Amino acid sequence: MIRKKVYVIVSAIFSVALAGCSTKAGSGAVIGGLGGAAVGGLIGSKSHSRAGAGAAIGAGVGALGGAVVGHQMDKADEKKRDEGYSSSSSPRYHERGETSTYDTNRITPAKVIDWTRQGVQTDIIVDRIQRSGQNFVVTAADERQMRDAGVAPSVIDAMKNTR
Repeated sequence: MIRKKVYVIVSAIFSVALAGCSTKAGSGAVIGGLGGAAVGGLIGSKSHSRAGAGAAIGAGVGALGGAVVGHQMDKADEKKRDEGYSSSSSPRYHERGETSTYDTNRITPAKVIDWTRQGVQTDIIVDRIQRSGQNFVVTAADERQMRDAGVAPSVIDAMKNTR
């Protein structure tokens, strides 16, 4: 009878684990619950043959502990993500020859050409350029390359007029 309870509890915990969790708090609860059930079951079976009760208590305590730890990890991840957004929200443009950190959000002639090929509307590209806050250095070669790729003259002018 006790074994049957243990199997039911362990099966329920594994079912939850297989369903998956989208947060670390959920994953921590599942992992903590599984570990707690295993340890509780072992301890319970060694003391007065109460493996089922030990597994249930261990699962509850482990799930609670795992959820708390996972929640703290979720908060830390959220803080890192927020810090990443705030640091990347200020556009940076580095003049040629400068060896500073490369900004992946920087608008380049190649990116403008890609947008044009993807069919992004001209006014949207111009708006992105104006909102970027970047000062562009458009060389004659850049201008020729963009013109040859079919970039609208108004987009090229928007890039040139950011100084």
